Amino acid sequence: MPHGRMAYDRLEGINFDRMRKYRLQRTKEAMAAHGVGTLITWDPYAIRYISGGYVTIPNRYNARQCVIVPRNGDPYCYFMSSFSTEALRQEAPWLKGKIFHDFGPARDASPEDVDRSAKVIMNVISDHGLTNEPVALDGCMREHMMMDSLKKHGVKEFVDGVTVCFEAREIKNEDEIACFRLACGAADAAFEDIRQAIRPGIRECDLMGIGMKRLYEMGCDETQEFVVASGPRTNPMHIDFTDRAVGPNEPVIVDINGASYMGYKTCYYRSFMCGRANQEQKEIYEEARKMMYDGMAVIKDGACVNDVRAVWPQSPKHWGYENWDDVMGYALGHGLGLSLHESPNMFFDQKGAGPNTTFKEGMVLAVETWAGRRGGNFGVRLEEDIVVTKNGFELLTKWPIDQITECWI
Repeated sequence: MPHGRMAYDRLEGINFDRMRKYRLQRTKEAMAAHGVGTLITWDPYAIRYISGGYVTIPNRYNARQCVIVPRNGDPYCYFMSSFSTEALRQEAPWLKGKIFHDFGPARDASPEDVDRSAKVIMNVISDHGLTNEPVALDGCMREHMMMDSLKKHGVKEFVDGVTVCFEAREIKNEDEIACFRLACGAADAAFEDIRQAIRPGIRECDLMGIGMKRLYEMGCDETQEFVVASGPRTNPMHIDFTDRAVGPNEPVIVDINGASYMGYKTCYYRSFMCGRANQEQKEIYEEARKMMYDGMAVIKDGACVNDVRAVWPQSPKHWGYENWDDVMGYALGHGLGLSLHESPNMFFDQKGAGPNTTFKEGMVLAVETWAGRRGGNFGVRLEEDIVVTKNGFELLTKWPIDQITECWI
């Protein structure tokens, strides 16, 4: 499950109603655990998680759109993917008509604008009898001004809303995991198109465009810019793309961190060769692959981040550096969800870098490693996406990884 992207009368697929109910329930449980009476989020990923509402990419900058969640009531949604709130109410009946025009405060809001927004929030809080309970804010562009204004209107205590939202999104249900499988399958198709296109003269930006085209054809609802690094830009590792042309016998590293199916993201590195890999390059590839799989081997329900750190390099000198800051991205892991980096927060090879989070069944993780010789012109980056299970993990990313993918041979 699922068998494909279409809905069937004869096959079980993604149950979006079940997924929406599960996500709202998780949100309410996280609010209760932190003693929160009302949660307000302006974060587009949290808005989608809680309500199913979609904040379009051009509308994210101003951060005017939000959702108010009273712990004892239904979400109040202030967003627009249409100029007609009536149309949105018809399209999203599970929100029970509680869809309204966005009200801010925007990034450039004045104190008066913030106060008007605070009054809207306080009306919801008062209507649900939650005036004396803590309020959690997540992603507010004028957070300090908003807190001051809400205090004037009677709010006595605030809680970190980011933590509440991330904890809610930690454990995925079967429908969320199905979305990840479809996102990873789309990325596999994009990798194949990229593999066929890798020839001398192809530019990094061309490869990204080819991959993006395939992702949309495979049903992705949005994509983000990839990492496409070639030749000497693979060592030290660069995490952007340029119009550099790939040359013969050069490496190409691609991170499809933009495949998004129903909002659920991949973060998925593979390394390619424009030509055949020599023996040293094969050894470097195996170093990166083994490091990643050694870390993954200890992941299961009840294990913790320090178990992964213990099997990764214990010194930056492994990569030829003296300081951890120079290699902090060379062996790491992080949670995945509707945003690219979610709880459990990013964890590095450096001992003590980040919390010693316990892995739980249903978490979705990305684990990634890099290998290369300092001063060399070749590096390898690899990454797998996994679901934590009771006794290990389910591998979501399926592009062959036993050896580097050779192209144009």
